Order: sequence, then structure tokens, then C-alpha cells
Amino acid sequence: MKKITVLLFTLLIGGGLFAQMPNFGIKVAATAATLNTSDLGANYSSDNLLGYQAGVFLRLNSGKLYLQPEAVYNHRSTQLAGFSGGDITFDVGTIDVPVLVGFKILDGKVFNLRAFAGPEASFATSDGTSSDNVTIADFNKMTWYMQAGVGVDLLFLTFDLRYEKGLSNFIDDYNNQGNLKNNVWVFSLGLKFM
Repeated sequence: MKKITVLLFTLLIGGGLFAQMPNFGIKVAATAATLNTSDLGANYSSDNLLGYQAGVFLRLNSGKLYLQPEAVYNHRSTQLAGFSGGDITFDVGTIDVPVLVGFKILDGKVFNLRAFAGPEASFATSDGTSSDNVTIADFNKMTWYMQAGVGVDLLFLTFDLRYEKGLSNFIDDYNNQGNLKNNVWVFSLGLKFM
């Protein structure tokens, strides 16, 4: 009887520790980005263009709360309309580092529903271009975003819908006409390995 009690106690403690073990995984995403054109005036607008992301995440669980740092390659693509020469397309690759704080609204063994928010630092890489001869040197090397969203986990799959609000300028004083901030919708699919 003593051995069975010790075994059950060990299983309960081990199960409790496993529930708090961190999750890590990989993710891919489709993005739709626009530029905030309020600094440029009423004649300008921005259209959504599709981009993509790929990266890794670590989820540190503490009951219903969790902390989720990520490292993501993001291909940002957006279009600016209103110029006499036609629409201008911007493409830039960034390495993004969001740090999200989340809450599990529903927390089951097989399924959970989450809400999260947090800051993101975004670093421009060497492949920034546009149809208006803008090069990587014209993009800010680092920009800040705020992310918020909801997610669902089903077994080892994770789905997120998030919005990234640009807090700092993507490009400063574009063509001497104003600053541009990037806003992005993100739909991601991930695999958790633990």
C-alpha cells in the first residue's frame, strides 16, 4: 500500500509539474499590412498587401497566465496610393521580437482559448525595396509595435489572430511629405512540441 501511495503521489506531482512546463514551437503566418497615411494628407491611402512570417515561440505557463517571447522573420509588403506617378509598393524583411503576456480564457487539456497583448521590436534586414527606389537605408532600422489578439490551441496545434499597431515610423518623412507607420493583421498556425 505504501508503494502505491508513493507512486500515486509521484504521478500527481509529476503531472502538476508537466502542466507548468514551457511549450516551444514553430509558426507560419499570412499577413495583411497597411500604412497609416494621416501625416500625408487626405489624398493618400494605403491598400492591404499579403506578406508572410515564419518563426519560433516559447510559452512559459503559470496557471492561466503565460509569457510568450517569439523570434519571427516577417516579410512586410504594403502599397501607398495617391501619387501622380501611380501606386508605390513597399517590401521589407524584418526580424521581429514580440514579448506577449497572455491569459487562458478557457483552459482545457485538449482545447484552450487565449487572449494576449505585448510589445514588439522589429529590425529591418537587408532586403527592403519599393517601386519608388526606396532602399533598405530609407527604412528605420528598428521600429516598435504593440500586438493584441486571440488564439486557440487544439492539442499540439495553435492558431492566432493578432493586430500589430505601429508605434514608431516605418519610414521617416517619406519624400518630404510625412511619416509612415505600418499596421498589420496576422493569422498564424503553429505546432507546439512540448
